[in-house]
Amino acid sequence: GCFYISGWIREIGHIRSFAAGAAICIASTLSFALSENEALLLFVRFTTGVATAGLFAIGDAWISDTAKEATRGRLLAAYATVLGLMSVGSQLMIQILPDELNEGFIVISLLYCVAIAVLTAARSDPPTGDCSANVRLLYLFRNSPTAWIGAFVVGMVSTTLLNVFPYRAAVLGIDPKDIALTIGALYLGRILFLYPVGAASDRGDRRTIVLINSAVASALLLYIAIAGTGDGAAFKAISGTIWFPVMLVSFAFLGGALLTLYSVLAAHAMDRTPPVYVASASVTMLFVTTLGAIAGPLLASAASAFLGDASVAWLNFAMMAFFVGLVGVRLLAREATPGAEKTGHQVAGTTSVEVVPADKEKG
Repeated sequence: GCFYISGWIREIGHIRSFAAGAAICIASTLSFALSENEALLLFVRFTTGVATAGLFAIGDAWISDTAKEATRGRLLAAYATVLGLMSVGSQLMIQILPDELNEGFIVISLLYCVAIAVLTAARSDPPTGDCSANVRLLYLFRNSPTAWIGAFVVGMVSTTLLNVFPYRAAVLGIDPKDIALTIGALYLGRILFLYPVGAASDRGDRRTIVLINSAVASALLLYIAIAGTGDGAAFKAISGTIWFPVMLVSFAFLGGALLTLYSVLAAHAMDRTPPVYVASASVTMLFVTTLGAIAGPLLASAASAFLGDASVAWLNFAMMAFFVGLVGVRLLAREATPGAEKTGHQVAGTTSVEVVPADKEKG
């Protein structure tokens, strides 16, 4: 979706592209309320992903292209904060809406309509530049294997954690409201730790921050693997007890460690990349983390089928522990990027087609 939308932007502009993508999302969302046919919903889920990726790409590209360097970082930070708050709000909606989700799909469709109305009536002019770039997998891997492998691992683990786990929990009969609070805690942790982590990475070797975050995430994933039984019994046992808020705090720390990693990894990749290839490196990072997001659910399903449901948590821990070891080896094998060559850290999500560093000038 992010690669395809660049053609739309060039041909019909940002606003019309956004309106088209949002209209596809409205039709897709209403389809969830109208049908339970599995084949149809699979196709609808795919089109929703394509359109949603395009919407994020338009927003990121618009801000990056039109904002001045003095304000770009703050605008992207505010944009990412709003996205994070809405991610938490989406989980809180489940606490308010009835158990029947059809009303929720209608509310989401209304919000898409509001977004179209606001954007099409905006007085600001969209940029006219070209936001396309080539995927350069081998080039990025040679320049920054830490960022390349990290993007894949983060995509794999975060997608499994945010998508596979909630679905399996619902199948096992866990209260959807408890599931929503848990996912909301993950997103809340990202909001709370986003800026401290980014600021810390600007002051030293970003790989040190990546190592610390990965180690914290690995430790928490290990605890989940040990405590979990695969049948939801452990989760149900603490639901409604004093230990449930403690678990939510733990998940907030997990979100703060795991969901902020991509932003630091993207900045690290930009540090290692010549200015002329920055846009390509950003697109490649997106591509790699998307591959991880695809591989995560597939590997989780295979592990569950052959080794039991509890193996999914152990798979997540194994991937993150492997990455911790890799970062440690890279820290010893290669020196840090000189301060003069570092980019200024900017908030980056796994939905962006480009990251435009404020401090990395073309030579």
